[in-house]
Amino acid sequence: MAAAELFLHQGYGAVSMDAIAAKAEVSKRTVYSHFPGKDALFAAVMMGHCDSVAGIGHLHLDPDLEPEEVLSDLGRRFLPLVTSPEAVSLFRIVVAEAGRFPELGQTFFDCGPLRWVATVAPYFEEQHRCGRLHLPDPEGAAVQFMTMLKDPLHMRAILGVQQQVTEAEIEAHVKRSVESFLKLHQPV
Repeated sequence: MAAAELFLHQGYGAVSMDAIAAKAEVSKRTVYSHFPGKDALFAAVMMGHCDSVAGIGHLHLDPDLEPEEVLSDLGRRFLPLVTSPEAVSLFRIVVAEAGRFPELGQTFFDCGPLRWVATVAPYFEEQHRCGRLHLPDPEGAAVQFMTMLKDPLHMRAILGVQQQVTEAEIEAHVKRSVESFLKLHQPV
């Protein structure tokens, strides 16, 4: 997608809808017929990345499966997404430009973190209801779990301390995070 390439290489503020239209070899009117503004186009880029890397658009967490299995699978999807070069670049863009473009921060939050929480919270709610886990605040637990998964690997990638996260590192971190989360939320 032309917009993704421009955003990743030039940042949000430096990219105009004219430049996107030119890069895509379509008219500006065509771009606006699909996206009402640059923030909506940036949201589409982020959602497309989440869908292509982690399959979040098609992700259904089966409440009948054991939490260890579901959360491990989720972690194996989530960590490669947030540590991928594209996601790291998008995150850096948002952090660098959210002060000048507040809608950018909100768009990122809605399409990224909030979307993951909305996917995980119903699963947690069902696990609490059936007594497998003690999760009286499913949304808070979803935020907690995603945060446990994310760092320190995401932080290393964002800061450029580590250029690429290996599958072995992801597997080990997912295992630790899932074990810790399940221990914290054992049924009472």
